[in-house]
Amino acid sequence: MIIKNRKKSSTRKKLLIIAGVVVILISTFLILEATGATHIIRSLNDQTTDTNITPEQAKENEINSNNKETFVTDKSNSNTSNPDVQALTSDNISISTQRETDGSVTILTQLKNYSDGTCDLTITNGSNKYTQTAQIIYQESFSSCAGFSVPLNSLPTGTWQISMTVTSKDIANTKTASMEVQ
Repeated sequence: MIIKNRKKSSTRKKLLIIAGVVVILISTFLILEATGATHIIRSLNDQTTDTNITPEQAKENEINSNNKETFVTDKSNSNTSNPDVQALTSDNISISTQRETDGSVTILTQLKNYSDGTCDLTITNGSNKYTQTAQIIYQESFSSCAGFSVPLNSLPTGTWQISMTVTSKDIANTKTASMEVQ
């Protein structure tokens, strides 16, 4: 009789411990969700649609998508009839630099006639080299590279030789510039 009671008591203790652990885990999960530390529940709800986009933003996204499609289609149609009409050349690439107050240099680009592709930035100063890659972001008036912010401490002071290689539709063009960094 005493042995059966001990087994029942031991089994009850185990069940209570397991139930307590489950309650603690569920409580921890709910607290993390409520504080925003995790987004598991929200990400499951957002898989089909993004509820944070306003109807105006959705319309603007659709217009931008249609404009890009038209741009790409028009360029490919004009290039098949006359390949020199909108050729991708290094003359279509503009580079400028801007020194920021946070101790970095921003490399700004304007790309005419480019709708997609990649931008490869290489900055050299003597034997020191800094590289970074970004995607082309399409815009109606001109496209640009997604952005380059170069910390000043990544290369020594002096003359930075900046080389931007833009690759689109299997065509690579390079534009160079220099910047004096003190």
